[in-house]
Amino acid sequence: MVGRTLSHYRILDELGRGGMGVVYRALDTTLGREVALKVLGGHAERDAEQERRLRVEARAAAALTHPAVSTIYEIDVADGDTFIAMELVRGRPLATLLAEASVEPARALDLAVEVAEGLAEAHAHGVVHRDLKPKNVMLTDSGHAKIIDFGLAKLVRPRPPFESGADTPEWGDTDPGRIVGTAAYMSPEQVRGAEVDARSDLFAFGALLYEMLSGESAFRRETGVETLHAVLKEPAPRLREAGLGGAGPVLQRVLDRCLAKDPDDRYGSAAELAADLSEARRRLEAPAPDRAERAPTPRDPPAVRPPGPLRVLIVDDEEPARTILREYLGAAEGVEVAGECRNGFEAVKAVSELRPDLVFLDIQMPKLNGFEVLELLGPDVPVVFATAFDDHAIRAFEVNAVDYLLKPVSPERVAVALERARARIAAKAPMPVAELAKAGRPAGGPATRLVVRQGPRVQVIAVDRLDYAEAQDDYVALHSESKSYLKQQTLTDLEASLDPARFVRIHRSYLLNLDRLSRIDTEGGEPKGVLLADGTRLPLSRSGYARLKTML
Repeated sequence: MVGRTLSHYRILDELGRGGMGVVYRALDTTLGREVALKVLGGHAERDAEQERRLRVEARAAAALTHPAVSTIYEIDVADGDTFIAMELVRGRPLATLLAEASVEPARALDLAVEVAEGLAEAHAHGVVHRDLKPKNVMLTDSGHAKIIDFGLAKLVRPRPPFESGADTPEWGDTDPGRIVGTAAYMSPEQVRGAEVDARSDLFAFGALLYEMLSGESAFRRETGVETLHAVLKEPAPRLREAGLGGAGPVLQRVLDRCLAKDPDDRYGSAAELAADLSEARRRLEAPAPDRAERAPTPRDPPAVRPPGPLRVLIVDDEEPARTILREYLGAAEGVEVAGECRNGFEAVKAVSELRPDLVFLDIQMPKLNGFEVLELLGPDVPVVFATAFDDHAIRAFEVNAVDYLLKPVSPERVAVALERARARIAAKAPMPVAELAKAGRPAGGPATRLVVRQGPRVQVIAVDRLDYAEAQDDYVALHSESKSYLKQQTLTDLEASLDPARFVRIHRSYLLNLDRLSRIDTEGGEPKGVLLADGTRLPLSRSGYARLKTML
């Protein structure tokens, strides 16, 4: 692409790549100025959905004129390539600054005020960014903040009260079940796949503000599942007030409001938020109030969790098995039975709410088996498997589970399992979730269903109801019957678990159920895309086209 001319833009070099396309530095030969040119990715990769989102981006951002928002010049099509010409922002992303060193509080607040004012302007025009994060805030060479990339923006046209029940117009529609954005900055409503409005940007802003002030991410955890859980369940983090002077209490209130789980508890507008930030900036040089004068807040967590017994959760669908384990664990020194569950669904919810130190988990259960439950819990929840089947026990032990109990259990064997579990917990050894999930499937057999955790709830998707899967950073979006579910798993691992005679990789980012294929579109012998039975269009790469032809 470098060296080509699109319309009156001569492409000079590539600046970066993203989910929506490639950004180039280009010269506007008509006006003699350099611009940033966003072009949809490669000919065979292009699909109607990408073009629709790109046009939404241009239409949304073109309505904005503000120093803290990048300017859109035009959207056009040339030589079959759709592109957006936009302001070339010279500088570096905020993410780069945060990765290099801590930001002085005064500098952080100056930038925060600018970003908040830019959001206020966008929201006043009915534009919601939906993907605000440090990578999408540029620091110009002159030192100011500028919000870029409305590639995930959604227009929310204000409606008169008598139209409040009307459907969102198609020109601004985004599937509310499609979860997009970066996990650590997503609002709880985005995580749930619900409809979002301007208040979702305020949550993302709160996460960004906390990171600027503390040097740490508010919700990022070791795994994607933990990150999403933190967004949904964990309270707004507490600021260390050293160096914040009189601004500390104000900023904590700002964070509490921005990061409220319920959108109704957040700021009513970004303008109101910007006003509070300006007040915090004025108080920054004032001395901090004496801590004895501050009213205690119930949200302040204890600095260190007090020492206590090993909290254990029992999961088994059979009451006699739970009774025996409860008796043996109750007699063990330093052990507390935190709860009992009759099935896998209850287990996922209980682990989320009770946070046990150890789970005794039956493998052979209806609805969800033990391996599926472990897949939902993630690698950081230590598990002792309990089973009446030797082959399950052997497979669990071979892939290095904490331990296993072969039913009927004995008090001596439970004591040994507790000792091994304590050693593994002390070593912080993660559970080998992927290996165990694979071991839990019948030898040589593909998965027949997929399990997805949504907060404390579990969604089970029959494989034959899966339309297609789409790679999204560290996750896959599972599209089934007009709904989307986000699962922490790579597309390659998902592909390996499914029947290769039914599912084919048609593109590096898409896995298709062949039963849903309606038509393959080509042009001049080159693949353009595929059309599904429900009208969905997906991109088709050359290698994907070759694989399709061998299977049809």
